[in-house]
Parts: sequence; C-alpha cells; structure tokens
Amino acid sequence: MQENYLGKSFVLLALVLVVLLSFSALPEFSIGPWKLRKVNLLADIQPDPVKLVAKKKDPVKKEVRIVVRTDSCRPGITCIEDYGRSKKSLASFFRALRETHIRPVRIAFFGDSFIEGDILCGSLRDTLQHLFGGHGVGFMPITSDVSEFRTTIRHSFSHWKTYSIVGAKSPFSPPGTSGYCFVPLEGNEVEYRPAWKKSSGRFHTIRLFYKNPSSGFLHYLLNDTLELSSGLKTSDSLQEFVLPEKGVSSVKFQFTAYDSMKVYGASFEEPVGIYVDNFSMRGNAGTGLYQIEPQLNREFNHFQDYKLILLQYGLNVVTENNSTGYAWYIEQMVRVVNRIKENFPASSILLIGVSDRSSNQGGTFATMPNILLMRDAQREIAIRSQIAFWDLYAAMGGKNSMLKFVNATPPLAAKDYTHLNYGGGRKLAKKLADAVLYERIRYEAKKQALP
Repeated sequence: MQENYLGKSFVLLALVLVVLLSFSALPEFSIGPWKLRKVNLLADIQPDPVKLVAKKKDPVKKEVRIVVRTDSCRPGITCIEDYGRSKKSLASFFRALRETHIRPVRIAFFGDSFIEGDILCGSLRDTLQHLFGGHGVGFMPITSDVSEFRTTIRHSFSHWKTYSIVGAKSPFSPPGTSGYCFVPLEGNEVEYRPAWKKSSGRFHTIRLFYKNPSSGFLHYLLNDTLELSSGLKTSDSLQEFVLPEKGVSSVKFQFTAYDSMKVYGASFEEPVGIYVDNFSMRGNAGTGLYQIEPQLNREFNHFQDYKLILLQYGLNVVTENNSTGYAWYIEQMVRVVNRIKENFPASSILLIGVSDRSSNQGGTFATMPNILLMRDAQREIAIRSQIAFWDLYAAMGGKNSMLKFVNATPPLAAKDYTHLNYGGGRKLAKKLADAVLYERIRYEAKKQALP
C-alpha cells in the first residue's frame, strides 16, 4: 500500500509555521558575534506601521501646529521666532539697550539645572557686558546647591532655613521671584567674594533684598576687617538695603530677628551696564513659577525693572516613554507666561526651547524621541502666549547633537548626556547672544526705515 506523503507534508508545514511564529515573538538578541534579528512572518500582510501611528490619537500632535518660517536668517545663526503682536516681542529690551551707558539694564534668566552654576548664563553675561558695559554677577541667592561649583563668584553660608517652590514650603516664608526664601537661624552668616579670575577683584555696589516684619538688624563684615551694623526697615513688604560702601573685596552678612526675618538675596553690580540674573532651580519644570505670589513679583520688579525675561525649561518633563503627550504642559506653561506678562508688564519675554538630550536606546546613545515633541510643545506655548521663541535644539545641531557635545575634544557636555560643561556653555551662550544681537540689528534697521 502506498504511503500518504501528502498528510505528512501538511504536518511538517504546520510544525514549521509554529516554529516561525514562535521566533516572531522573540526580541532581537546576540550570541557572541551572531545576532538574531526579529522575525515577522506576517509583515507582508500587515498594515504599514507608519500609517498605524498616524491614525493614533496623539494629544501633543493635535495641539501643536506646524510652523513654516518665511523670514530669512543669516547662515550660522538660529534666528529667534517672534510670535508677538506685530513681531515686536523684544522691542522693550532693544529700546533699553540704548540706555546701558546711563542706567543698569537687567535680564532675568529662569531655568532648571541646565543653567545652574552659571554654566550658560556666565558666558552670556560676559558677552553682553563686553558690548554694553557693566561689571558684576547681578543677583545671588543666600544658599545654593552649586556654591562650590560656580566660578563667577565665591559663595559660602551656614545656618539658614531654605524654602522654595520645589522644596520645603511655609505660608510664613513665601518664595520670591527667584523661587526661594531664606530664613536666618541662630549663628547664620553668608559670605560673597569676587571670583579670582575677575581683574578688578572688587564689588562696586551691593544691594540686599529682605522682609523684616519685626525689629531686626544687619551686621556685616567688609574686607575681612571692617565690622558694621545697620537697622533694617520694619515692613511686611519687600525692601532693599544698599550698602553705602563701594569697591569692597568681600562681604559677610549676619542677621538678627531669627525666624521672622525673610531674606531673598543680594545683587552685585555697577550703576550702569547690563546684568543677567541667574534664577536656576534644579528639578523645576517651569510650572512651579505659578506658585510665586504676584505681589512679590511686582515688588521685586519695582527694584529690578527687568527688560528681558528668558525662560529655559523642559528637561524635567521629557521622559523616555510618554504616551499621554504634552498638551497638559502647554496649558500650564501658557498660564505661567501670562502671569509673568502681568507681573512684569515692561519686560520682553523669550522662551528657549529644550536642548537635545540622549538616552541609551538598545545599547546606543541617541536623542530621546520625546525631545522633539517637547520642542514643538514649547513653540506652541510661545504662539499661544504671543512671545518670542528660540530653538535651542536646532542651535545645538539637532538630532544627536548632545552625543557630539559629549564626544567632542575637549568634551562640551557631561557623561549624563543631559548637562553642559563650561565649554559647552560658552558655545551655546555665543549662539544665544548671536541670535539676540542679530534680532536687534533687524529691529533697528526696521526702525530706521520707517518714514
């Protein structure tokens, strides 16, 4: 009797299909030099995965519009995108730059750990002061997580209680514009000295910001030798104390009225020129700025009169896998920007997009996929709130630029593939300064062209 090979063939075919389908469920893996790639037996009959992705509802992509730039920009410069009315978002700042020879012009630079330690702000400040005058680091907090790391000023402190918008909070110690409030404890002190690299080695003007609800005194030591004391004005609102002494090489403050005194920081400057106040806060996504009382912002701006506010955030929001999108972040940050506009009505505002950031993806470091989604979300924030936007991601070089910064010789970024070092800070500070100054040239040219 002839054997039935047809039935055996079907059995063998079924076994082969089962084995192949089993392999399709396995991920890619390697054994020595051999790499097993993922098998997809149904690839030819499955729908195009790109089309499937396009059909998925993405809250961010629904919220973010595609922007096509129509204006030209000089090669080598990443131009500022102005979404303000009549494209004059930075006009207030540019007008103020004409007066740096007669009064100080201040910039408030808000950001996260990307700008802490004056890594980026310091070089930007140096560039602008070289062009427009001024000497000094501007605003300094009382305590800091990076006091030993910062090279633009020497800073030490002890016996303080620190409250902030991302840390400990107290209804009796509301955070100021910097996001911090400092309460002196018994034995408190804070000392500032010019950085050694500064040729002058002296502070010209020193200003102190505080609240003194009850009677309190300030004791301060100048140049390590001269001990002085001063009464501080009793007030529930923000006050300014300007040291009468000029050109000192060091200052150490001590406060009485423990627990009731609220100190917000000091400023080191000259009567003219330009100043960049570094308001960095590790872990802040930017949304925390909404916690600052509007009245405190107004009181602080009464003394500072900021002409430009820079906002750099996003790194603390971007995650490796985000299926919910950034529509919520757009809504919250538009609210933050609108409050800033209300509290600082004479200030120009420039939102700086997220930088590139790399992560380990299958053994290779590459740009995190959600970086571009965040960049586009931030552009949408600028559009909705009608302010200016600068694409830091593009200025760095786009995709995998952080990888290039880390692997540069010498390196321009840290091995965490997130933060710059001082070399990288100088590089990006120059690009930001170039973009701002190029926009100023175009603004002045348009003004002169008017009849």
